[in-house]
Amino acid sequence: MTNLQEKIREYREFKRLAEEAQAAADSIADELKAAMQEAGQDKMTVGDYKLTYTESKRETLDKKRLEQDLGDLTEYTKVTFYKRFAVA
Repeated sequence: MTNLQEKIREYREFKRLAEEAQAAADSIADELKAAMQEAGQDKMTVGDYKLTYTESKRETLDKKRLEQDLGDLTEYTKVTFYKRFAVA
C-alpha cells in the first residue's frame, strides 16, 4: 500500500468515526431536549451547564415566486466558485 493510499484509508476511517460521534452527540441532544420538554422548560441550568432550546426564526426570499411575479432574475444572480474535495 502506498503512502497516499494509507492516507486515504486513514482519512476515510476518521470520517467514519466523526459520523459515529455526530450520531451519538445528536442522540444525546435529543435526550436533553426531551428532558427539557418534559420539565416544561426552554432554558435550564444543570450544574455548571446552561441548556437552551428555543424557537428561532429565519426569513428567506422565495425565488420561484419572485420569478413568477417579476420575471427573469438572471441579472441579479451572484455566482461564486469553490473547490469541493471528495474521496469515493
